[in-house]
This record gives sequence, structure tokens and C-alpha cells, in this order.
Amino acid sequence: MSKSLSLEKKTAPESIKLEKDRVHELVPGRKVLPSWYRWELLVILFLAYFFHQSDRAIYGVVAHSIQDEFQISDNVLYATRTVMFTLMALVVPLAGYVGDRFNKRNLLIGCLFCWSVATICTGAVSGVVGMIVFNSIGVSVAEAFYGPAATSLIAAYHKETRSIALSVHQTAVYLSVIFCGGIAGLISHHFGWRATFYAFGGVSILIGIILLFRLKDPAKVQLSDGSVIETPAAQEKPSVIEFLHMIFGNRSALLLTVGFTAIVFVNNAYLNIVSKFLQEKFGLSEASAGWNGMFWHHVAAFGFIYVGGLLSDKIARRYPTFRPKQQFLAMAIGAPVVACIGVAQSLTAVYALFFLMGVCRGFYECNTHASVFETVPVKYRSTTVGFMIMFAFIIGAWSAQLVGLLKDRFGVEDGYRYGFMMLGAAWVIGAICVGIAAFGTFAKDRQKRIDAEANAA
Repeated sequence: MSKSLSLEKKTAPESIKLEKDRVHELVPGRKVLPSWYRWELLVILFLAYFFHQSDRAIYGVVAHSIQDEFQISDNVLYATRTVMFTLMALVVPLAGYVGDRFNKRNLLIGCLFCWSVATICTGAVSGVVGMIVFNSIGVSVAEAFYGPAATSLIAAYHKETRSIALSVHQTAVYLSVIFCGGIAGLISHHFGWRATFYAFGGVSILIGIILLFRLKDPAKVQLSDGSVIETPAAQEKPSVIEFLHMIFGNRSALLLTVGFTAIVFVNNAYLNIVSKFLQEKFGLSEASAGWNGMFWHHVAAFGFIYVGGLLSDKIARRYPTFRPKQQFLAMAIGAPVVACIGVAQSLTAVYALFFLMGVCRGFYECNTHASVFETVPVKYRSTTVGFMIMFAFIIGAWSAQLVGLLKDRFGVEDGYRYGFMMLGAAWVIGAICVGIAAFGTFAKDRQKRIDAEANAA
């Protein structure tokens, strides 16, 4: 422990010096943008991610209406989510690789328009097959290309403010599902579930038009304050073999990927089952279940991801291992909270547990990518995010369907009780792996990254 702390104190100033040596030089031939463009970029991508998540979350809110119209079991209903996330897991490594090698601006704009059209087409399907084609396949393939490129781009513009910038971007998830839970439920109640897909897909197209005019190619611009936009040199196009050698030699990145997988596993189940859980166990209406299921959890995550992001940005400047340590504590405390949701007998207790789960999620997710980026060179960031999402979605794809199977087998009361116990256990596994990284491997892997980038420079 003392050795790790000593290494941490020693390497932090070296990292800061390396960063300072690379700033305050304007590059001839590049368009100069005001320094606040880094925040405009964040706002633009926040809007894109907001509807990225809304278009995906609609299904969980209107799932009961879809089930009634198509007359399908819970197993079949959530099997479409398994297809979606499994396919996304298979596509996203390619998306991450493409994001490191090709123009991120064009990639982000293209995938946004594609998932918007697929969302609109979902509203016109006549059965489960159509739902799988447009929503499970169409939306997932297009959305897979967003995450790696967007997070890498934000990290490139934000160094000292990286945790808070990525936290702001992440809050789009929370606000979108709160908004989606309330608005989609109302639209479905008054106009039918198909109208929700038409409405959200149409607005997403408008966001794509904004990106078309305001999203700039980072290779062609620079900021007026002289700070460097962290993009790899033209010759730094990593091969698949190079990336695999880096990632499988990086124990911290692998352990943090397991933690991220546990988060995704639980988040995927929560997003897709919580509305039905409230309707079936407590008799709430579709609109009320959609709103309460999304609001209490995500408003807490929204608030505390900022608290966690500001805290970790401040402390990590002196003690970089604070980021994964904060994640470890969040998961360890949150695991019993998740498990208790299934046995709560009153709405007040359920909403309180939703809120506490959101607090823990916020403290974890403010460092989801900031932590792993401490151990990964710049040129591998997009591919690393793709690798993490692939692994997480291969496992997380099954969570909602597993809960559905438990409910079909044991009924509403016991099925949901066993389901939330399973989700709590996932966080326990994640906490163990993140803890091993935080207290064991992180400082050394971070130093390897600093040395590698210093040698390259």
C-alpha cells in the first residue's frame, strides 16, 4: 500500500510536466476556435447522447403495450433486448477501431442519422420480427459507433476537466431516461406506443442537423488558449495486434472492464424491467410507472455524478488512484441496495432504494472512462472504449431476459426478488475486480502509460 502511494506521488508531477510541455503552441494552417468551444462541443454531444439513450429507452417504457398488442411472453419481450445488446457487443469493437483510424466527426454524424431513421421505422412494425430488424438490429448497429468516438473526442478536448466533462456527457443518460419515462409514457397513453418512436426519432434527426453544422474535425482546428487537442499523429494508426498486446498487458484496464460490465448488466436490466416491475407489483399506470421508475434513480445519479466528478478531478491531481478507489466504494455500498429493491413492500421504500442506487451509480460512472484512460495511451482510447462496451454488452445483453425468465418461472413476487438479488451479486463481482485494480495494479499501469507516451514524444 505504501509503495503504491509512493509511486503515485512520484509519477503525478511527471505526468503534469509532460502535459505542460505539449501545450501553448499554435499550429499554422489550423483554424483557431475560441477556448470555450470545448464546452460547446460537450453541449452538442450531450444532445446527441441524450437522444441516443432516449431512442433506446423507449422500449422499456412502452414494453407493456407492445406485449399486449403482440401477445408475447416476458421471455420473448426481453429477448429483443438480448439481440440488441449482443449485436451491439459484436459491432462495437469494429466501431472503436474505426473511431481511432477515421474521421470522428463524420462517423458521429452518420451514425446519428442512421439510428434516428431506424427508430422511426420501429413505430411502423407489425410484429416481433420487425421489432428485431429495426429496433434490435438497426438502432443497435448505428448506436454502436457513437460511444467510442464521442468519449475519445471529449477526452481529447478536456484534460484537467476530463472527469467532469465525461460526467456531464454521462448525465445525458440520466436526463434522457427521466424525460423518456415521463414523456414517452404520456405519448403512448394518448396516441399509442408507435407514436413514441415517431416522435423521438424525428427529434433525433434535428439534432443530427445541428451536429452537421457545429461539430468540427479536431485534426483541422485548435483552441485559442493554445492547449493541445489530444489527437494521435497521422502515423499513429494502431493495428489490431498492437491494441491486443496493449490491452491484455494492462491488468487495470481488464479489471475495470469487468467493473464496467457489472454496471451495464444492472443498468440494462433496470432500464427494461423497472416500469413493468412497478406496474405488476404495485399496480401503477404505464405513465406513472415510467416516470417514477426513471425519475428517482436517475435524478440521484444526475446530481451525484457531478459531485463525484468534481471530487475525483480535484483529488486525482495529487492521488491518481483515487478514481478507481471511488468506483470500488460506490459498487461495494450499492450492491446490497440493489438486492433489497426486490423485497421492498412499499412504494416509499422502493423509491428510496432507487434513489440510493442512483447515488452509487453517479459516484461510479463519473470515472468510467477517466479511470481507464489513465492507463491507456491516447492512440488506443477509442478502441479501448469499444473493447469495454463489447465485453460489457455481451454479458449485459442477457440481464433483462434473465429477470424475465425468473418472473415467468416464479411469479411476480419471487421472480423479481430473485432477479434483483442476481443484479446485486453482479455489483459485488464488479466491486471485487475494481478493488483489485485500485489497490493493486493501477499505479503501475498508469506509470507504464506515462513512460510510453514520453518515449513516443
